[in-house]
Amino acid sequence: MKKLLFIALVGLFAFSACRAIHIGPKGEGEYVVAESLVPYDENNIAAMKKEGELAAQRAAVEKVAGIFISSSTTVEQAQLVEDKITSKSAGFIRRGYVQKAYRRGDQWYTRVRVMVLVKDISDIIKETEADAFAKKTNILVTSREMVGDNVSLTQDCKQAIYRALKDQPFALVNGDNLSQNNLDNPTPVIDQARRDGARFIIMADVNTAPLQALPGITSPFKTYRARANIKVASTNNYQVVGEAADQVSGLDPLENIAAQKSVSAACESAAKQLIDPINAAINSAKKFNVVVENVKSIERLKKLQDIFKEMREIEDFNLVKYTNSDAYFEIAANISSGEELTAKIIRSYNVNFTVMSITPQEIVLNFI
Repeated sequence: MKKLLFIALVGLFAFSACRAIHIGPKGEGEYVVAESLVPYDENNIAAMKKEGELAAQRAAVEKVAGIFISSSTTVEQAQLVEDKITSKSAGFIRRGYVQKAYRRGDQWYTRVRVMVLVKDISDIIKETEADAFAKKTNILVTSREMVGDNVSLTQDCKQAIYRALKDQPFALVNGDNLSQNNLDNPTPVIDQARRDGARFIIMADVNTAPLQALPGITSPFKTYRARANIKVASTNNYQVVGEAADQVSGLDPLENIAAQKSVSAACESAAKQLIDPINAAINSAKKFNVVVENVKSIERLKKLQDIFKEMREIEDFNLVKYTNSDAYFEIAANISSGEELTAKIIRSYNVNFTVMSITPQEIVLNFI
């Protein structure tokens, strides 16, 4: 009896490659059939088995957690949320047992069937995101900053943009420095911003150079003139939602400070012009509640999320809950109606759905 109990306990949690998942009794969670591989250690078999089970445990909880993390959450924020969940992964397993365990070459293979408490994971993630700024619209800030013919890495323009937009209802995320190639062809940068969870990307191009003093006039001050051009693009459809430009001078006895002042002033002034266009773009998307019944598995739920990610009309979506095989989403989309959104979901992808109902408040689909 003790041996059986031990096997059941140490077999909890593997999930590196989820094979099957079914609704647990009374809505407790999801039954998961899963696998894990760890290096084979013939000198310490017991420790090796434990290591494999713990690694699978973390992978299992991380897999489920990833389903519930907001689509607008950045990579860094998502990692923080997953770390918080996986650090307490043992608390999210109700029961389970080892189906198979054996040596596979230089690795140890384990397959288990466990119940993962999906709702508990979802609740904690939602609380974590509510406490942080993950639910805000994320905007990636990038820039190319030039002083004469030289690239500046001081990021004075970025800092000025942060100051101009710091009180707005969105989250600014620091992005990479841009090259001329990025400015000529911004598509790869925009695609990466989308993958990192940004709904919009700010691309600033600023150049400052010294102004020549008038003949016969001497001054201990140096004057630089900066020209800033800033664009904001949607990461979903590449559409430019706002553009601004300004020219401002900076004056200081030190040349580098004069250059810094000009860049900061020009970028801050241009960024302030973008407040209204950005907020208009954020609020342009219509909100839809979408329920998908009969999802049945984490794999199918992930496939459903991939559909939403690939649809350029969808600005943002969040999985509100997943219970009794039904998934509840909040979707923000640049689309005219629920009928149009439903049609695009059904027609654009090789997935079979049955339309259960469409109302102004809710779309209900059945995943066949």
